[in-house]
Amino acid sequence: MARKIVSACETWGFEALLPIPASQSLDRHGVSGITEPGKANDADAIFEACLDMIRSCDAVVANITPFRGDEPDAGTVFKIATAYALGKPVVAYTLDTRLTHERHAHNGSKTAYGALVCRSGYLVERFNLPCNVMVAQACKVIVFGDVISALFALKNLED
Repeated sequence: MARKIVSACETWGFEALLPIPASQSLDRHGVSGITEPGKANDADAIFEACLDMIRSCDAVVANITPFRGDEPDAGTVFKIATAYALGKPVVAYTLDTRLTHERHAHNGSKTAYGALVCRSGYLVERFNLPCNVMVAQACKVIVFGDVISALFALKNLED
């Protein structure tokens, strides 16, 4: 997938900055924090490298497809917020075509006033967005599709 992203970026005149080089797999022996326990200084290095990439880039393309649950990856959300705070445009994409309230509402459960309720009994926001309002509003564009669709949307923002 990373090689596909790099190739698409080159086609449209972008330079891909990826947290993991396209030629490197994390599923191999000796990867700190993945195939063996990581150390605090390894986590610090990853954190700083990701921040440096966000600071140096012109825009961020972010995958907000639900990850390990019903919400986007927390690290991706942090990167979106950081990019937004730095004034960088964010184009997000999701492979999940459901809206937030469609993912979270528990069997159509509602309060007496018609608010949807999640499995834990909390109210569910309904803004017809694919993710939490704070994440969605930080994005210039959200694409229901893959990373190539998002890169195409980014290219259209520039034109």
